[in-house]
Amino acid sequence: MKVIILGCATSTGVPIVGCNCPVCTSDNPKNKRTRCSLFIEKNGKNILIDSSTDLRFQALKHNITRLDVVLYTHSHADHTHGIDDLRTFNFVNNMVIPCYANLQTITNLKNNFGYIFDGVYSAGGKPQLELYVVENNFDFDGINIIPVEINHAQWMILGYRIGNVAYLTDCSGVPDESLKKLMGLELLIISALRYTEHPAHFNIEQAVEMAQKINPKLAVLTHMGHEVDYDTLLSELPDNIVPAYDGMEVELDEP
Repeated sequence: MKVIILGCATSTGVPIVGCNCPVCTSDNPKNKRTRCSLFIEKNGKNILIDSSTDLRFQALKHNITRLDVVLYTHSHADHTHGIDDLRTFNFVNNMVIPCYANLQTITNLKNNFGYIFDGVYSAGGKPQLELYVVENNFDFDGINIIPVEINHAQWMILGYRIGNVAYLTDCSGVPDESLKKLMGLELLIISALRYTEHPAHFNIEQAVEMAQKINPKLAVLTHMGHEVDYDTLLSELPDNIVPAYDGMEVELDEP
């Protein structure tokens, strides 16, 4: 099972346009962050979590030519606005892509991208997607996918557990019932926006506290803004918690 962090930035990306702060002007490639999405290869299937604004660039960089399924966490722009780039995968692989999300996200996708789902022919082509509402654990071609409800301010959005990997982005809280689904992880990827508090996202201190509560073998902090310098944060974290960087790969051996 291979996991690639395609992007680990907050909604603005890093660097931010027009910003001259030390992180935005840094020469460290690990401070260059595209918008959040995750790629998992398991049992010969390619799984994408969120079609980020930077999906085309990310797919080209990592030579991703096929997507078998897309899982959506929620419908904010930085997690969905690469949706039109899914049509290229339709063309190349001659297949419709199934997409899974909770009911609120499915509803918002239909409203925000009505041209995709209106049934009207488009000469220029549009993504061929099948939407499925996630309510419980489900099986995708022999892969058990566990939706994990998490708080994003007033929203209840989805993280996902696949095997011993869990992905919780845009997280501001984890209900007790969801915590039970996150025990025994090899890898936890969890959002940590910045040092100061935010009403809709864990800050670094809160993310570290939650990671220690879940206690995976390795925790990776993602969805980071330009307040966060990679090397500085790395030096501050416990041994089993590290910051993400674009293109970070983790391989796991699973039964």
